[in-house]
Amino acid sequence: MRGDRLAELRKDAGLTQRQFAQQMHVSLNTVSGWERGLADPDDETKLLLAQRFGVTADYLLGLSDRREPSREKGASFLFVRELPSEAERELAAFLQYLKKKYRL
Repeated sequence: MRGDRLAELRKDAGLTQRQFAQQMHVSLNTVSGWERGLADPDDETKLLLAQRFGVTADYLLGLSDRREPSREKGASFLFVRELPSEAERELAAFLQYLKKKYRL
């Protein structure tokens, strides 16, 4: 997990490490360790953190710079590393075509 991103999200929420630790029911040292990259929360906690701050787990893990999760119902996800932006646009257009074709 990217500790710097967690720290940024916590600060954006106006929370101190102590307040955040109390909300998460963990110690101050645990939060400090997460933010400094000395410790990594378990997968369930990572998902809770993503939900708590309204970001994607991929954002917290440093796999994506997109903070907001998809709002589309039944969104399909493809994992493609370093997809050029032109290909992303083509993929989005094709997905729209399929939705229209199948009346989704």
